Amino acid sequence: MKTTIYYFMAAIVISLVSLTAEAQRGYTKFDNEENMEIMYRWQRASVFDRESDAALNIRVTNQNESAVNLTYSVGFYIDGLLVYESETYELCLQEGQSRRGGLAGLRFSMEGVKLDDVEKENFQWDFVVFDVDEVENCR
Repeated sequence: MKTTIYYFMAAIVISLVSLTAEAQRGYTKFDNEENMEIMYRWQRASVFDRESDAALNIRVTNQNESAVNLTYSVGFYIDGLLVYESETYELCLQEGQSRRGGLAGLRFSMEGVKLDDVEKENFQWDFVVFDVDEVENCR
């Protein structure tokens, strides 16, 4: 009985580790501006709802030799026209530090935009604001 429980617990741990590893993959390189590596991926805003809006997840890595304060906003464009602009955010990153997703303020979606829409040629996203300022340290 104990052996069965150990196998069951090991299977759960392995499953969780593989889910975490999967969450790290799937990002596409976007740009490397001001020594900030930018990667992104699109996914559904709600994993369990196939009809949910598309969500843009961004991963930012500070490749500078010092801490930086990043000020940014994101825009979605259809046929070259800005149809969505996020609020302007600030994010402080230590040398070599990466941040990604919603908890870091790096997840964006627009009501009515689905995954099929973001794959069309007439849809693009870009930074509307992207400023990097060197700082002594992050607070």
